[in-house]
Amino acid sequence: MRPSEKYSVSGPKKDDLTSTLIHNLRTPPYPDCPICFSAIHPVQPTWSCSPSLPIAGAEGENENMQCCWTTFHLKCIKSWASKSVKEMAEAWRARGEDRKGEWRCPGCQAKRMIVPNGYWCFCGSTMDPKPPRLATPHSCANPCCRPRVCGHGCPLACHPGPCPPCQVTVELPCYCGKQTLAYRCANLHPSKTNKMASGQAADLSCGKVCGRKLGCGNHTCENTCHDGSCPPCPVKEIAKCYCGKEERELGCGEGETKVCLVIDTEGREERWTGKFACINKCERPFDCGVHRCSKPCHPPSPLPLPCRFSPSLVTHCPCGKHALTESSASAFPPGTTLTRTKCTDPIPTCASLCMKPLASCVHACAARCHTGSCPPCSIRIVRPCRCGATTRDVKCSELQDGADEILCDRPCTALRACGRHQCNRLCCPLASLAGLGRGKRGKRAVMTAVDESGLHECDLVCGKILGCGNHRCEERDHKGPCPPCLRSSFEEMICHCGRTILEPPIPCGTRINCTYPCARPPPPCGHPKSAHACHEDPAPCPPCPFLTAKRCACGKKIVDNVKCSQEKVSCGTVCGKLLGCGFHHCQRLCHGDDCGSCSAVCGKPRKLCLPAIHPCTESCHAPASCPENEPCRAAITITCPCGRIRQSVPCGRSTSNPAGKEGSQQLKCSNECLVAKRNARLAAALGINPEQHYDKEVSYNDDLVAFARANVKFCALVEKTFGEFVKSDKKTQVLPHMPPERRKFVHDLASVYRMDTQMVDQEPHRSVQLIRRLDTRVPSPLLSSVIASSNTSSNLGKLADLRAPPAPRSSSPAVAPAPAVNSAPGRGWTSVVARPPGSSAPSGGRSWTSRDEVRPAAPSATGLVQSTVAPPWLRQSNAGTGTSAASVPDSWEEDV
Repeated sequence: MRPSEKYSVSGPKKDDLTSTLIHNLRTPPYPDCPICFSAIHPVQPTWSCSPSLPIAGAEGENENMQCCWTTFHLKCIKSWASKSVKEMAEAWRARGEDRKGEWRCPGCQAKRMIVPNGYWCFCGSTMDPKPPRLATPHSCANPCCRPRVCGHGCPLACHPGPCPPCQVTVELPCYCGKQTLAYRCANLHPSKTNKMASGQAADLSCGKVCGRKLGCGNHTCENTCHDGSCPPCPVKEIAKCYCGKEERELGCGEGETKVCLVIDTEGREERWTGKFACINKCERPFDCGVHRCSKPCHPPSPLPLPCRFSPSLVTHCPCGKHALTESSASAFPPGTTLTRTKCTDPIPTCASLCMKPLASCVHACAARCHTGSCPPCSIRIVRPCRCGATTRDVKCSELQDGADEILCDRPCTALRACGRHQCNRLCCPLASLAGLGRGKRGKRAVMTAVDESGLHECDLVCGKILGCGNHRCEERDHKGPCPPCLRSSFEEMICHCGRTILEPPIPCGTRINCTYPCARPPPPCGHPKSAHACHEDPAPCPPCPFLTAKRCACGKKIVDNVKCSQEKVSCGTVCGKLLGCGFHHCQRLCHGDDCGSCSAVCGKPRKLCLPAIHPCTESCHAPASCPENEPCRAAITITCPCGRIRQSVPCGRSTSNPAGKEGSQQLKCSNECLVAKRNARLAAALGINPEQHYDKEVSYNDDLVAFARANVKFCALVEKTFGEFVKSDKKTQVLPHMPPERRKFVHDLASVYRMDTQMVDQEPHRSVQLIRRLDTRVPSPLLSSVIASSNTSSNLGKLADLRAPPAPRSSSPAVAPAPAVNSAPGRGWTSVVARPPGSSAPSGGRSWTSRDEVRPAAPSATGLVQSTVAPPWLRQSNAGTGTSAASVPDSWEEDV
């Protein structure tokens, strides 16, 4: 014997099912899952169609079950089984039957009710098996412990497929027990996968007559030694019922034998043997001869029984509370006869309630003492409806008769199991869950609630797009993600270039990923094609990324730096083409389609309103003339005869009223008009101009006036800036940075203009921010006017006529006139705060200084030299800093 044969383990043949399954599971290419068509790798949890999961309708016959031993992915078969069980249960529920769902194996169509829920080895002994490297994948590598009918263990290790036939020899007696026979165990218990050549199990018959007692106990079996119980006795006989009214043919040993005896009034005996009970009543007369027995067929008594209505047996009223004696006469209605002499006399009934316990409920009979059976229970009880929201009073007997459950008309507002749709079922038993889904505790309560009856299962189809992107979920609406698409294609998938091919089966939604470059021709624009990978046919190539010049949609301009792939190019200007009306122009931005019909307002002047130009407000109606049937809605002003009272009214001119409101409506003068006329005549007589307004003049303090005299140009610039700020719509404005003395002047002057100020930034760039108020205005007179008038008035003397025009200034004024601010246009604050020539900037940094602080003497018209000296407080503040300045930008205002 060779060493390889010496230590080899005997196993199944190489061509049987078990060896084939083991070879396929451990050798690449691995078998495909029949559900998802993906390979089953050794590390993936699986499930095998085996007798370990009972087949519906075949319990206790594990070895003879029909199974295909096919291996599936555990997640695939679990999803398959769960969906099938749920759909079958809903189908049975729709038919009104309370039955569990079942599922079929995709390989052999065997029915099962239990859904696989774990990863077990083939023999079912180990959960989550981890076999060694050389063992069969998905097995526990231990001896197979799969139970067999014979009770002997399997000699192989844990394996897929059926176990091999049992080779143990056993000795068993024959069917009749007269002889002992020896057989192989596999022949005694053949399965569907292991049968004898004849297709039958081993026969343990000895070939002799059975001889066992039959079921009747009187005869023996005359058949040859056979399996199972002996057949019933073939002997037939005529039998009589217990009451003696019917006869029928029965088999030997059938029925229950009872001896029946009846003695008539003359003493004669009638005896027979009864074996069955017929469907008739006994109707044997009692000893009274009037009443008869109403029981079904039964063995009779030899002598007639005493009548149940006999006075000797009935001693109390029907309810049993009072005896039929004179001492209990007070409990009976007046005139009731309590003494009975024969069975036909009526049984007296008392005045009490019956109070016998009813057989159909727990209540007592509420009727008065009566004969016969008690009436149905009439007590009314309160019962809630099915959802528990309402209650109703019903009779107890109606509930016992199997009446329909109580229903209300309130719809259920609880969400279904899908979590999106409401139940809306009338009087739903689970309506109490509607208020539990609020807050964290409510959510936990809803999660713990179990819907065993399936009332809140959503009956709407989910309909969401599956992960494949091609099909929709066909399951009932549910929570969580939809299951994967189980459809597959059995055709090859080839990319456009033909160099990448996917072999079938191909799961639905698979996208081919070709790594080769795209082989499609370059774009028609003439630019080189951008490099990209091969892609599927519906997806186009990337657009051309090059920039080019294209004509805009309206055709007016050539737009540069436009993507070559961009189809619509707009120049951003108004179209301006003449519309079909011939009067208006297209106001749309650059476009390439038709301008369309004119939808603008006409706008032409109405002829009836001339010489006033009132536009036509109708939609464009060119080339037709403007319809003037409707009154003109333009506003005009009508006055009284003196012109003081004014009122704005619509024009109102139309073809039916050419004069309009101006000709038909006139204002009348009031008493105030007469007063105004009288005042006008008085003003003309006194030489007073009534249009002149005499506002209260503003007074400036001495510090402002002194600083303004020393810095005339700066004062004029500040006044100009303040005036522009007051006239504008700006709320705040920041002035350029300046020295502290100038900031103080700006701050004091801003208070006269009724403006608020605040300091911004840090030194040396600190500046003033102007803030508008509701009462901000330009004062009268201006500070510059006050300075000029004071200079002029000093030369006129005390006897000057104030009402006369100002006299010409002398040739040698005491103070030089203020230079014109606009003498150097465009320079603004720069001309005022520019650094004086010959001065050098300080080393400490840049600062603002005025040219008016120290400026050279200027010759006057008479040849004398005049100079302007800064006030002492300004000279003292500038003494420590020296004269330094910096350039200021022309546009120094900052709008906030």
